[in-house]
Amino acid sequence: MIEEVLVRKRLEFIKNGPIRAQRRLFGKGLLINEGESWAKQRRLTQPAFHPGNLAPYVPVIAERTSRMLDSWAEGEVRDIHLEMKNLLMGIVAECLFGPTVAPKAAEIGEAIEGAMDRYAARRGAARLVPDWVPLPESRRYVQGIRDIDEFVSETVAARRAVANDRQDLLSMLISARDESGQPMSQGQIRDEAINLFVGGFDTPALALSWAWYLLARHPAFAERIAAEADEILGSGQPVLADLKRLEFTQKVLKESMRLYPPAWILGREPVDDVEIGGVAIPRGTIVLISQWVMHRDGRFFDRPMQFDPDRWRDSLELPRFVYFPFGAGPRVCIGAAFATLECTFALAMIAQRFRFELSASTPVVPQPTMTLRPKGGVPSRIARR
Repeated sequence: MIEEVLVRKRLEFIKNGPIRAQRRLFGKGLLINEGESWAKQRRLTQPAFHPGNLAPYVPVIAERTSRMLDSWAEGEVRDIHLEMKNLLMGIVAECLFGPTVAPKAAEIGEAIEGAMDRYAARRGAARLVPDWVPLPESRRYVQGIRDIDEFVSETVAARRAVANDRQDLLSMLISARDESGQPMSQGQIRDEAINLFVGGFDTPALALSWAWYLLARHPAFAERIAAEADEILGSGQPVLADLKRLEFTQKVLKESMRLYPPAWILGREPVDDVEIGGVAIPRGTIVLISQWVMHRDGRFFDRPMQFDPDRWRDSLELPRFVYFPFGAGPRVCIGAAFATLECTFALAMIAQRFRFELSASTPVVPQPTMTLRPKGGVPSRIARR
């Protein structure tokens, strides 16, 4: 039934209302756009995430992760979710906009966080209240959108005014051409830049936060990830060739995203009456597809509630659409390879130098908003190896 909605009958569905209500932030970017317009934007944006174009971002990931780790002091308590969010925001800002404007780009992440807070704070029909209604979260949201629009417009205009020899994602968007040789419009570039920015820091930061939490509760696996980091990275920084070699690190991330998928649910609405799996679904009905539910299904995963990275052996065979942390079908996350690169290298570099420890024994509670967030953060004690 998931395959019917996301693949075979996907043209009969659109994103559900609460996500469409975020159009002011995401515009007609890949997250919300539909139909041929979405397909065209996907074709234009896809080359920026070709594996051959990811190598220049490895030094950015390594340098910014090293800078974060250098700022940590033995014995202090830090919120690991906040640390990971700031780290990934800086990485994506530099990879997307370039080093000179990255500090300003990181600032607009606060505006994007305002959108996430707005989504979390408003339930049910309240999520569809127009932005002009003077609720406190709405005022913050609207001002944040203005800041974002101003920043992206100025950045794109400045980039177009000079010879373009940069290798960041924004340059690729500016230079992209469709089948008729036409470039993206200013509005299209703005929308895709914001979509890539949000996708590049929010869910990867959550993946790292939940991985830290699980490793802190399972020290035997933490020791193994540290041993792998020592073997592969030694005392140095990662290079692109290390990505495939960090096998256990990637298994930890896969298992973390199984138990705590950052994108925990997908919503769709049929544009007309449709039948799925023999069940009649009236037009406008919200159809929910939950990674949280599928990833914990005992029919497909042995001991589904147990954190076990070793379950991801080469011989593991799963039916399609059982495990899909990056979504599935033609609309699978365009930045999945980039997110994997970010998370693998950041986690390995953390394991090089620090232990995974929590500051309290109280379990961290998942808070399901637009993404699966740790309520109250992940308070952790910094301890060097």
